[in-house]
Amino acid sequence: MGGFDAKAAARRMACLIVLAAATADAALGQPVTLRIGYGMAAEEPLWVLVAKPDLAKNHGKAYALDATRFTGSDKRSQAFEAGAIDLAASSANGVIFAAAEGVAAKMIASISRESPRGFSTSFYVRDDSPIKSVADLKGKIVGINGFYTSGHLWLKTALEKQGLAETDVTITPVPFPAMQEALEAGKVDLGMFPQPFAALAEKQAKVRKIFDAKYGVPFEEELIVLIGKGEFLKKNAGAVRAFLEDLKASMQFYLEKPREARQLLIDHKMVRVNPDVYLAMNDYYRDPTLRVDVEALEKMQAAQIAAGFQKKRADVRSLVDLGHLPK
Repeated sequence: MGGFDAKAAARRMACLIVLAAATADAALGQPVTLRIGYGMAAEEPLWVLVAKPDLAKNHGKAYALDATRFTGSDKRSQAFEAGAIDLAASSANGVIFAAAEGVAAKMIASISRESPRGFSTSFYVRDDSPIKSVADLKGKIVGINGFYTSGHLWLKTALEKQGLAETDVTITPVPFPAMQEALEAGKVDLGMFPQPFAALAEKQAKVRKIFDAKYGVPFEEELIVLIGKGEFLKKNAGAVRAFLEDLKASMQFYLEKPREARQLLIDHKMVRVNPDVYLAMNDYYRDPTLRVDVEALEKMQAAQIAAGFQKKRADVRSLVDLGHLPK
């Protein structure tokens, strides 16, 4: 018979304590980490949660945020498809296009819309440009955020309204933060500006508006929506619902106190825009309930098919899951 090994007993006891602690944590239910990707424009209510999550009553209890900012929608889409992020703020037109190509995602909330009720993404030239209207764009260089995006569709439909084709212009992708510099330097003749970049360009540069998103697409569109994959949403329904409850509260705060919310974003360096410009900015329309407008999505798909962006038709209604929204 061997003697009592105090060190071995201590090690066994330590292991039991660690195991018991882990079991207790699992039983108590630790916050689910939601990896979310977000962008550079039109997402303020979401940015408020990223900047100051302690404002949200469910953060740290039902979920925790792991947020990543993407300067381009293509990289964000790739990260979402690869499973590097669980949720993403994404262009609604892009989600429909991807679904038609077999890359399905569920739209679970509306963050902003292109609507006559609010600001509409605008296309500017320098004030000294000879371009006076869409009809003058033939042979010119146009900067947009990417091909087969909402901006590409708005440009194409605007050109067609004047009997022009997209081949009549040179389209070059330019990130929104670099668009003003590209326009001022003459690298593009016409640039696409969402908020807050439009307000900044109007304040800092001598620019002139030629058209906006509603020129060629006159109906209301979903602009930025929040998406997730069906399997993840089902597995983490409680955490997603708690997050959307906080997002709705953030939306209410932003709509009721826009200057205070925007100042918070400036203070937390989420937005690096002149406060005088940003605080008084004309903003996009936002639905306070976060509900995605399915009828608008169907019109948007019809426009994409008519423009030749989509060859196949996606089941738009199956792409929307509003079951996670707070009642």
